[in-house]
Amino acid sequence: MQRTDGFIAALRAAGLLVDAVKTSGTLQRVRAQGDSGGQRSGWYVLHVGPPLAGAYGNWKTGASEQWCERAPETLSTAERAQMAQAMERLQRQQQAERHRRQAQARQHALARWQRAEAACADHPYLIAKGVGVHGLRQDKGQLLIPLRDGQHRLWSLQTIGADGAKRFLSGGRKRGLYYPIGPSVRDVVCIAEGFATAASIHEATGHPTAVAFDAGNMEPVARVLRDKFPNAVIVVCADDDAATALRTGINPGVASATRAAEAVGGVVAMPPRLSGGESR
Repeated sequence: MQRTDGFIAALRAAGLLVDAVKTSGTLQRVRAQGDSGGQRSGWYVLHVGPPLAGAYGNWKTGASEQWCERAPETLSTAERAQMAQAMERLQRQQQAERHRRQAQARQHALARWQRAEAACADHPYLIAKGVGVHGLRQDKGQLLIPLRDGQHRLWSLQTIGADGAKRFLSGGRKRGLYYPIGPSVRDVVCIAEGFATAASIHEATGHPTAVAFDAGNMEPVARVLRDKFPNAVIVVCADDDAATALRTGINPGVASATRAAEAVGGVVAMPPRLSGGESR
């Protein structure tokens, strides 16, 4: 049995498609389950040691794990120090690679946004959701939603197809980015997870509303908006995941909105529930 067999087994269990690995101590990009074309969203790094140790993960999902051929409690002080130094080098490599991927995705996003046309009001997704265009563009039947920072700089895109399928650019930045709907913020700004929800909130209230794109990004977006608009009332509009709460006891939409509101001194708004316990 090769010393690397255990590491390869861990990579495969995590969905990384590898047959062999390099013990070079440098970051290696590999294919992962769900990758298409030349995409390589998986990564690993392996140090020859001793002991043989490394880490692996998936940029698409954000997963990251460490691995060692020996149990941590069996390592000497020197070996622990050596592993700590290796992990520090890995973090620097990961950061450099993440910045490279984000810069590449940004150039692609800017080019695609510039050549796209204004979205059609009769796009099937907009019709199905009953909302307006609100500045979106369209490319080959896909709606384009830009992800922008607090200075309005475009970093990535979300695409929405006619069937409602949503995708983000591979390697693109998302954390703390949002899409603003409506006028410049004055007294109140709302935050919602998806475009359709945010558009509906703005159309119903007239308040400017930010699309955070998912529950995990609600708090980072709330913090960006608080820095930008220190005196505004921030209303975090929760997706009430009642069905998930019934299955798991956790309501991720409400929990994320609550954390975001608490982080910036905002308030939480929730849709009214129907008699059966489901949100409208």
